[in-house]
Amino acid sequence: MFVADLTVEELKDVLHYDPETGQFTWIKRTAKCVHVGDVAGSPDKAGYITIGIKKRIYKSHRLAWLYMTGEWPKGLIDHINGNKSDNRFANLRVVDESGNSQNIRKPNRQNKSGYMGVIKYYNQWRANITINNKTQWLGDFATPEEAHSAYLAAKRKHHDACTI
Repeated sequence: MFVADLTVEELKDVLHYDPETGQFTWIKRTAKCVHVGDVAGSPDKAGYITIGIKKRIYKSHRLAWLYMTGEWPKGLIDHINGNKSDNRFANLRVVDESGNSQNIRKPNRQNKSGYMGVIKYYNQWRANITINNKTQWLGDFATPEEAHSAYLAAKRKHHDACTI
C-alpha cells in the first residue's frame, strides 16, 4: 500500500517540474550526488522514472500529479501514449486498474504473433478480446495484421480507456 508521506510543499522545496517536458530538476541539494540544476530520476527495471526523496523512492509520474494538482492521485496514473518515461502532464491521467490494463500496447511473451489480441489458430490468425472478464471471438483472418485490425476496432469500441 502506498503511503503518501511527502507533501506538495516538500516536493516543490527540492524539485522543479516542467509540465511541457515531464522532467524534474533539482532546485536544492539534498545529497552529495545531487547538484542544483541536475535532471532528477533514473529509470527502474520496468521503464518508469523514479526519484529518491527523503529516503523513499517515488515514481515521477505520481510526483508530477502531486506537483500539478496539489494532491496524490486517487488511482493509478496511466501514460496515455504508452511510454512509461514520458511524464509530460498532458500525457498523464488517473485511471483504475481496468482502465490501466486497457491501454497496454505490447502482447505478452506467450503471444507468438507479435500483435495484441492475435493468436495463430491452425492455418489462420484468430482475433479475441476480453470484455467484462469474458473472452469474445472476433473472427479468423488470413494475416495477423487483419486480425490485429479487428482487435483494435473492438478495443476502441468496448474499452473506454483505450488510447491506441
